[in-house]
Amino acid sequence: MMKYSWKSKLYTLISCLFFIGLWQLIAVITNNDIYIPRIQQVIEAIKIIFMEQDFLKVILSSFYRTILSYILALAFSMILGVLGAVYPFFQYLIQPINSFAKTIPTMVLVVLLLVWFDKDITPFAVGFAIIFPILYEGVRNGLMQIDKRIIDMTKIYEVSIKDKIKKIYLPVMKFYFMSIFVSTLSLTFKVVITGEVYGQPKFGIGSQIQLEKVNFNVSGIFAWIVIIVFISLFLEIINKLLKKRIYRWTK
Repeated sequence: MMKYSWKSKLYTLISCLFFIGLWQLIAVITNNDIYIPRIQQVIEAIKIIFMEQDFLKVILSSFYRTILSYILALAFSMILGVLGAVYPFFQYLIQPINSFAKTIPTMVLVVLLLVWFDKDITPFAVGFAIIFPILYEGVRNGLMQIDKRIIDMTKIYEVSIKDKIKKIYLPVMKFYFMSIFVSTLSLTFKVVITGEVYGQPKFGIGSQIQLEKVNFNVSGIFAWIVIIVFISLFLEIINKLLKKRIYRWTK
């Protein structure tokens, strides 16, 4: 198992180095940094971004929007998921809205929300609208898979709704959220950045990418992409640690 793990990491590293080399080769052959910049140019652009006075404010602003929209989506999915499990009427009530939010393209949703809200609220709204259906369906499906005999037993012994939520529903939701927390948070982060690209709030990663685009600074765009990739990798490491912890709990 250990050998396989090390081999897997080695192959991943070799693959990354291959594509980095391919990128550099294409950049040298093309010799046009408007289409594809060289690696040295991207590294230089990353250094410039890190040295900017508002760098941390830009990153933290995007994270703030991500966390806020995620927490709101999480809270609403839990509340409506429980209501849908306890009272089927709520499940049918939410279903059309949920289907609409899942099927509409992200770009169209961003444009629509820009009509309804200002540039600062749009990234929040986009993050919430994209992630809520995913969390809600996960909660609802998890609660619907609870053994019906347990639910019937709570009816026989007249267990209160409060105790039913606390002792049965919350543990199920907790396990579900722990297993998908980072992957859905990472998705929210990317969607919020998309909202920032179009909404262009004063501070935000998406706003900076749009600014680089206006200035035809492709090296700057690639630099921000690299930064986003490293943030996503960091979240992925957290995801693996959480999954290991969940595995230990379930053993």
